[in-house]
Amino acid sequence: MSSYSSDRRSLLKIIGSIGATCAYPFSSDDLYGQTAEQAAGPHRHSAPETSQQPQFFPANDFAIISRVVDLIIPPTETPGALAAGVPAFIDHVVARNTDHQLVVADGLRWLDSESARLAGKAFLALSEPQQLSILEPLCAAYDTDPENRARNVQFFGLLKNLTADGYYTSRIGLIDELKYPANTMLSQFPECDTRP
Repeated sequence: MSSYSSDRRSLLKIIGSIGATCAYPFSSDDLYGQTAEQAAGPHRHSAPETSQQPQFFPANDFAIISRVVDLIIPPTETPGALAAGVPAFIDHVVARNTDHQLVVADGLRWLDSESARLAGKAFLALSEPQQLSILEPLCAAYDTDPENRARNVQFFGLLKNLTADGYYTSRIGLIDELKYPANTMLSQFPECDTRP
């Protein structure tokens, strides 16, 4: 897995989606860092190749989702979405939501048909620049209008939001990247500066 510069994540503008994910479209129990069984801290995963077997998606669909989330949050100086277990998180959430299942099924079909139309290959067989050339317009359309009803835009928006949710509630995203101190004892509680 190649590593990327820290600005690589800005290509698909994952940071912009964090604010949009505050109204979670699923139970807070689905967030890795919120589950009762993970009381010791945010969810921890081992390497995706050995630990992430899909429970809902067929293997090819899971591979496409894994590739898309890797493009949304690739590894930089901290591990990316794959190492944080985001594909398994998406598999878990989508398995429990029939609306999400329809959006993802339509989106996966569209992704492969668009890849075939543009390059005569399946999405996974495309080069990274070709994959990004398909995803970046969807990202721009979703960022411009999150209410855009086009199924391919809604598909990308759903994956983008679930990627942000899964990543930033994992140990890798929450503690390693954001440096959240978790249950740290503070000797004092500094005031927030609310001045404009």
